[in-house]
Amino acid sequence: MLHGSVDLLPAPQGRRRVTAEARAALEVWLRVLDLLLVPSAALLGHLLCHGWIPASHSQRVVFGAVLLCCVVCFAVAPVYRNWRARSLLAELWTLFLAWTAAFALFSMYSVLMDVADGVPAPWLVSWYALGLAGMGVSRLCIRLRVHNLRSRGLDRQRVLLVGLRAPALKVHRLLHSRPEMGKEVIGYFAGPDDIATRRDGGGAPLRLGALEDLEPYLDQHRGQVEQIWVSLPLGGRARLKQVLKLLERYPVQVRLVPDTTGLGALNPGVHQVGDVPMIGVRQGMVEPHLLMVKRVEDMVVAGVALVVLSPLLALLALGVKLSSPGPVLFRQRRHGLDGKEFKMLKFRSMRVHEESSGALTQATRGDARITPFGAFLRRTSLDELPQFLNVLGGSMSVVGPRPHAVQHNNQYERLIERYMHRHYVKPGITGWAQVNGLRGETPELRSMKKRVQYDIDYIRRWSPLFDLRIISLTVFKVLGQRMAY
Repeated sequence: MLHGSVDLLPAPQGRRRVTAEARAALEVWLRVLDLLLVPSAALLGHLLCHGWIPASHSQRVVFGAVLLCCVVCFAVAPVYRNWRARSLLAELWTLFLAWTAAFALFSMYSVLMDVADGVPAPWLVSWYALGLAGMGVSRLCIRLRVHNLRSRGLDRQRVLLVGLRAPALKVHRLLHSRPEMGKEVIGYFAGPDDIATRRDGGGAPLRLGALEDLEPYLDQHRGQVEQIWVSLPLGGRARLKQVLKLLERYPVQVRLVPDTTGLGALNPGVHQVGDVPMIGVRQGMVEPHLLMVKRVEDMVVAGVALVVLSPLLALLALGVKLSSPGPVLFRQRRHGLDGKEFKMLKFRSMRVHEESSGALTQATRGDARITPFGAFLRRTSLDELPQFLNVLGGSMSVVGPRPHAVQHNNQYERLIERYMHRHYVKPGITGWAQVNGLRGETPELRSMKKRVQYDIDYIRRWSPLFDLRIISLTVFKVLGQRMAY
């Protein structure tokens, strides 16, 4: 027996056609506005800096070079890909990174080609600021237009669920909290293996009936459902085939929502090799544009940090040299991305000593091996600053799970479930666990387990804005805290 109806949300005739046209128009307008705003910002910047004086030959060369860099960076970064599914802040952050990368790429070109002296810096700064502001405002206006269309029902896809497993319920709640994504779950048909929901709904979609009610419902509401998501257990192959066979009668997009609960999944995703689809159960950031965004972020932050902190680095290096005989930098074997070994750099904080073969003694409070200056470095986390060189070299990231010594990894991977999931991304100078107070000595196994939980949570939640939040928290929480000896 049917318990609900999409008649509660009537769909006007031709709605799908209007939706497709609206989407296409918005996609085109976004690119056209950028195409107009970038040179307009350059012209306005020239007027502000030089008045009505015609542009010089060098300015025209710079204009062409920056435009070329902009085309390259906007093509590599996901500026236009899936922008509708992102929040406004995430979209503006992606735009900021791509626009900054374009000017950074041009700066590198001007230095390598020895033309930096002829580049008018005030004009470039004005162009950068005006272009970023203009493109940001244009995106805000387009977002307002999208909300207006969706409030009129012109850009919202109606989704019907078949079965209700945990991932489908999670997606429904996400769509309910993020109407700007343009999808709405109008209800579900219950299967025998559905998860339990509260009687008051508890954030669950409307129950429309059982599986046997699906066919009459679709016959009655042809053209009013645009997507059907099948959320049945992976083990129920016979029932899944029966449902998919039934849906062959209807020209509706059908998607499977696999339930990977209990499989130790980490960032699961769908891939295709040739014509063979695959479900990635455990992975880090495998999308090329995400890796590019993360790498650009690392290069910018590490490069700026090394330039700004260079006087401090020189003073700290001198302090290490005067504190005790030995090298300024300490190199230690650590496991990085994919479990590969690399040499992590730190300012030496201990007197030179030898460990027994295959052993590594973790620093403790009052450790006699630590020099007085080394204790200051470790307490303030300043001994970690040389790792910005690791970031530029590509073996580390600014933000990520902290790398542990090889000996500790070999010990904990047998004791802690999913411990090695930390190595699906590059290790970081700071991390989500560190800003939550989990750093320094780990005398108890539960302390390391909690650190690993935060590291895995970071991999699942990663975004450029999340990295920026962690970097900000590092300055206020980690530097100067007294948990490291």
